Amino acid sequence: MARTRITRGDPTEQPRAAWREGWRCRLWLLATLGAVGCLAEEPPHDPEAFPSAGLYTPGSDLGSSDAPRPDPCDGLETPPGDAGMATTGTLTLEYTTRSVDGRYAPQNGTAAWIETVDERYVATIELAAELRMPQQWLEHACSDRLGPDVVTMATLPNHETPHMAIWRGFDLDERLVEDGAYVLFIEVTESDREPSQRTGWQFQKGPRPYSLPLPAGREGALESVSIDWRPE
Repeated sequence: MARTRITRGDPTEQPRAAWREGWRCRLWLLATLGAVGCLAEEPPHDPEAFPSAGLYTPGSDLGSSDAPRPDPCDGLETPPGDAGMATTGTLTLEYTTRSVDGRYAPQNGTAAWIETVDERYVATIELAAELRMPQQWLEHACSDRLGPDVVTMATLPNHETPHMAIWRGFDLDERLVEDGAYVLFIEVTESDREPSQRTGWQFQKGPRPYSLPLPAGREGALESVSIDWRPE
């Protein structure tokens, strides 16, 4: 009669197998959590999906340079010789805001200003603030020389009144700037503690007229934004 051979194996194999199985579970859990974290992140925006004729598109790094900012009160550098074409005209900005439940909501302060694409301050065209000044505007603008087209008012009690401001193409020193690309910024704040919300769009100053709505997003303090450029 044939005998059946029984192999007892290594007495330490069972604990090792349990240890390996435990690590496999841990690795699976980490991989699962990593996938959820990636899914929770906002997918990157494709700028080509937002044709904008030179305007800001979602995903832009506009205004995010780490280079030291020039002193906003230094004004614009005067180009040597011929300054190029400098079209006279009027840019009309219209926008509405909404509350983001800040500390002093619905009271809010706003600022709208223009910079060059290399982050040199051009002019402020609207400032609605008294006690709580928009902090990013303070860093970017020259508070001593706002610009010839600025409209100023006290802190707003709510978000019910639409905003309108104009820019006739002059800088803080009342000089007509040359044609080209510029950046329009709007900042809205309801608090002196939470970070305010600033949005920027690139636009063109030149001989061609246009009227465009700007992307404001479904969330945030800006509800709607539009610009209209009319050369003279």
